[in-house]
Amino acid sequence: MKKFFKKVFGFIKKYTTVIIIAFIFLFLIICDNSTLKVGNVIMNNLKAIATSFTPTTDLFDDGSEVSFVTYFFGLSSVKKEENVKFYKPTNLQSVSSSEDYLVYSFDGVLCSVANGKVNAVGYTKDNEKYVEIEHSNGYISRFIGVQSVGVTTGEKVNAKNPIATISSKSQVKVLIQQNGNLIKPSTIKWN
Repeated sequence: MKKFFKKVFGFIKKYTTVIIIAFIFLFLIICDNSTLKVGNVIMNNLKAIATSFTPTTDLFDDGSEVSFVTYFFGLSSVKKEENVKFYKPTNLQSVSSSEDYLVYSFDGVLCSVANGKVNAVGYTKDNEKYVEIEHSNGYISRFIGVQSVGVTTGEKVNAKNPIATISSKSQVKVLIQQNGNLIKPSTIKWN
């Protein structure tokens, strides 16, 4: 009897992962065959949550849909730090001042406003090219209307590193938000 239990426990130890997966599948099969259809209910609820998100309600309200996963699920790939040091994206003055963002229009290069990781490179619903960078402490910066991008998604960038070129033919908006709230440039301590 002792040898039997030893063999059983040895088998369980050796195939733990396979056994757990088998139990999960068995549970799902039982749920789907039950009158409640629990598996379907769970999947329908998850589908309802996922489809309830509309692009025009994303972090920067420009319809790009990129920040949804990071913001909604609280995923973060950037190390948290006490202080974030912000630097202007260029030494030039902004073309126009808005309470919510900086606007630039010149032929040249824009730089990252702080250390971070490139969250996304893409286009808004208005077909404007943008770069989004995740910084520590829940900060995210987005550069909308850039001409060409010199970084890729997932790439780590340092403050003042070139990330994109811009043209004087268009205006580039630089937005910064923290934990879903747009931050006014006048409230940031620029280094």
